[in-house]
Amino acid sequence: METRKVQRTGKSTFIVSLPKSWATKNGIQAGSIVYITQSENGDLMLSIDRSEREIKTKLDIGDRAGEQLKRDVIGCYLGGYRSIEVSSTSMTGSQKKDLHQIVNKLIGPEILEETVNKVIIQDLLSSEELAAEKALRRIRTVVKSMIQDALSALLTGNHDLASDVIQRDDDVDRLNLLIARQFMEVLRAGSVRQETLSSTTAFFFMQAASNLERIADHACRIAEIASQCQYKLPAETTKELTQLDSALAGLIDDALSCLLQSDSEKANQLIDRAREIQRSAGGIADSSGVKDPSEMVVRLVVTGSIDRMLDYIVNIGELTINLSHATLKGAQ
Repeated sequence: METRKVQRTGKSTFIVSLPKSWATKNGIQAGSIVYITQSENGDLMLSIDRSEREIKTKLDIGDRAGEQLKRDVIGCYLGGYRSIEVSSTSMTGSQKKDLHQIVNKLIGPEILEETVNKVIIQDLLSSEELAAEKALRRIRTVVKSMIQDALSALLTGNHDLASDVIQRDDDVDRLNLLIARQFMEVLRAGSVRQETLSSTTAFFFMQAASNLERIADHACRIAEIASQCQYKLPAETTKELTQLDSALAGLIDDALSCLLQSDSEKANQLIDRAREIQRSAGGIADSSGVKDPSEMVVRLVVTGSIDRMLDYIVNIGELTINLSHATLKGAQ
């Protein structure tokens, strides 16, 4: 670590010299412009280039297809690569079809070039558009609608609505991957402006998005049961599920609001409310007097999924508390 002594010029300007080795390596001369970014803990970072970096990678897929190919491409996407050159000595039509399907499940990437043995995937989304807060709000909206419609489909026997809920899970997955990618962009230090989103905040946003995505998975699970259900649940159970739908929507709204405001006090209140609802929701699983085995399964699956949803809401509350302490506001 090198040290420099701060000097003063004029009445109010402080100056510090740059290490000669760094300046030479980066082509710094008299009159060159350097960019200074302040991190959340007060550290200053120097940069010589504010333009977005063109990060490229090459991916030889051989004969991989299906889920294996999907995992490779998503791995490159999450790694922050803006251009992915996918190649194979004998790329099949099936592999190209898989690549098109994978790209359609991601936000930003498009196939710009396709030859016999090569496909180039380019991310067209500007780093300035990677608004994690906006994406989180969108996930919240989709997840709430999925829960509402999944329970509605279960209570009314609407199989078409249940299928629609299952399809909406792809939207949540795409947004979740986008937020995870932004976190990697922030870690790369230069692809996303530090003052727009700190690495600490980006990390907690990524964790929150992951929990919302898991809530969506359980809404899908309820929808899948609803798509197979051939009977109506008793009126008492219907009423309880309707009340839970409203309670879950309120908790999800409050959970995200607490996180975005780093409000630990409200987060603690949220956790207490979620735990209280969790204790009172167990009655749905009570299958005493139920003769139809299918109804028993439905009750158990729905109760289990709602219980897990509440766990994930609690997780977001705990993330809020952790974030409020990690931001170092007012630290001495």
